[in-house]
Amino acid sequence: MIGMKNQVIIHKKVFNRCLFPLIESVKNIQFNPYSNLPLRQKISLPFVLVFLGIWISGTLSIGYFFARYTEKKEIKEVKNIASLVLRGFQKKIKQMYLDANLLVEVTKVQKALKSKNTTEILQQLLPLRIKLSLDLMQVVDKNGNQLADLRSSTLYQAKIANQTAISQVINGVDFSSVVAAEKPAPSILIGTAPIKSNQGVIGGIIVGRAVSDKLLEEVTKGISEDIIALQNGEIIASSFPKAYTFSDEIIQELSHNNLKKIKIGDEFYITKTITILGLDATELELVIVSSITDLEVTKRNFWILIGSLSFLGSVIAIVVGYLVSNLIASRVSIMTNATEKLASGDLKIRLPVIYNDEVDRLAKGFNIMAEQLEARERKIQHQMQQLEETLEKLLTTEGILGRLSSNQAQLVHTEKMSSLGRMVAGIAHELNNPVSFIYGNVDHAVEYFDELLELINVYRQEYPEPTPLVNDILSEIDIEFLEEDIHKLLNSMKNGADRIGNIVRNLRTFSRLDESGKKSVDINQNIESSLSILQHRCYSSKKIGNQSERQIQIMREYGDLPPVVCNAGKLNQVFFNIIENAIDALEASIDKAEKIKNPQILIKTEVTDTNSVKVKIADNGCGMKEEVKTKIFDPFMTTKSVGSGTGLGLSISYSIVVDEHQGKLSCISAPGEGAEFLIEIPIYGS
Repeated sequence: MIGMKNQVIIHKKVFNRCLFPLIESVKNIQFNPYSNLPLRQKISLPFVLVFLGIWISGTLSIGYFFARYTEKKEIKEVKNIASLVLRGFQKKIKQMYLDANLLVEVTKVQKALKSKNTTEILQQLLPLRIKLSLDLMQVVDKNGNQLADLRSSTLYQAKIANQTAISQVINGVDFSSVVAAEKPAPSILIGTAPIKSNQGVIGGIIVGRAVSDKLLEEVTKGISEDIIALQNGEIIASSFPKAYTFSDEIIQELSHNNLKKIKIGDEFYITKTITILGLDATELELVIVSSITDLEVTKRNFWILIGSLSFLGSVIAIVVGYLVSNLIASRVSIMTNATEKLASGDLKIRLPVIYNDEVDRLAKGFNIMAEQLEARERKIQHQMQQLEETLEKLLTTEGILGRLSSNQAQLVHTEKMSSLGRMVAGIAHELNNPVSFIYGNVDHAVEYFDELLELINVYRQEYPEPTPLVNDILSEIDIEFLEEDIHKLLNSMKNGADRIGNIVRNLRTFSRLDESGKKSVDINQNIESSLSILQHRCYSSKKIGNQSERQIQIMREYGDLPPVVCNAGKLNQVFFNIIENAIDALEASIDKAEKIKNPQILIKTEVTDTNSVKVKIADNGCGMKEEVKTKIFDPFMTTKSVGSGTGLGLSISYSIVVDEHQGKLSCISAPGEGAEFLIEIPIYGS
């Protein structure tokens, strides 16, 4: 039974490696809704979306450009009409100038003006006013006094701002312009002409025509657009009958606008305002009103057509997409059913090959794979028995090998530390003799040099005038500088020798690694010996002057400790391992550019209430996660890269402290809060 189960498992693994390399990746992206759709929808949905995107964007673009084209065309037409209206209105204003000059040519008017016969003037002008369709005819003498004033009913009793016109005409100026009249009279197109004789200007004629509906109809004759005349924000005339029903808001919107589309009631219009300036700051606004209701209806119908075409395109895309996807999905479904049967163990299944396309090539590959699986099954059945026998042998020897490998690794590590102790002891012994020689002879060198200086001073006193040869030598060696600097040099040599002596003593203390048995030792001194071995790692490669920059600070808080009965060599191994791990953790944090201010290691010793010595070694590195902290004392547990650590340092340290000295070794750490190791050793051993 075990052989059959293993056989089925191997079949499934071979099947998945051969045909379904993408199944696992698909399982890992279940959060994507598209991946959960059936195959038909996966095929048809992109087709429909792409087709609709192109179709709809195309139709919308056509509709947008059609609407823009028609609006621009209408605006251009309104601009052209505005130009025609402006020329037509200017022509009407110029006509006033011509009419005024025509009346001046009438001889009887000149004679009546000379005699100041008002009756005669009126008799001559009245028929001409009706004939010329004028609303205003005024005759003034050379002093500006009014001799005749003929008006239509529109301007009857209206106060006309014509003082500027009168002053100009009596000064011999003829012109045409627009003047305002007080409500309810509208603005007036006027023309002036002076009446002259041999004695000079004897008066003048002012003719005018009110801005009325009739005048605007004459201006718009031959065009379909209408005109609304505005004066001071009010309608004074219009060829558009509906204009008199406009609200104040619409009138305000029409005033001073430039090519604006507005809606009045249910109809749309494009309007453009032309401003004509006259005398005395008179402003006459002519609003060109062009109906675009038909254009809006055409645009609406066009958008309905666009929408209908978009709907039709959507239906076509959905139908075509469904047919195409159904054709592909049905063939894929056949292949899927075959693969499921193959996965369940039916190795006799084969797929038909009818078309020479990609799906049929996949079917050919499926058939080849099925044949290979069937052949492999026969081979696997032959090898299964051998695999089961080998597995039983491995299970029998696994426990023995595991125990041997752990103990062997610990023995190797212990032997390495013992070898290190012997090597350090040898180095300390070899260094001790030459250092003692240098240190012992420095004081004698100082004494001898002082005697030589005393002898030189005596020579100076006895022979104040040295020979030329002595002067040359004195100038070369600079005796004053030599006297001052030699003591500094010898003191530096003495301090260096003293420092080397301290290092040698620490090395000799650390070399107790190769000693056996428990002795009474100074724990603080042993910690210093471990630090002397590792202190070079506390400096970076950067230089400050001739010295390396300190990268990791060592903070010491040593208590007053009594001698402790312990295995000094093995405790040195514990201190060495923990301090080295702390340095490794801080270096890793610095290399990763993590934000650690003032990386440091704190070493604190004190006596506890339980007749034990407590040693705390703490760093301010990145700390450890809970799952790492619970396994740090396990053999072969390491967070360092391959080749950087064996994972036995803390395991051996725990065995030395707890098993050999009946002490305690614990760790306190959290991510971002560093790590703190606490070591407790009984003072009097056990």
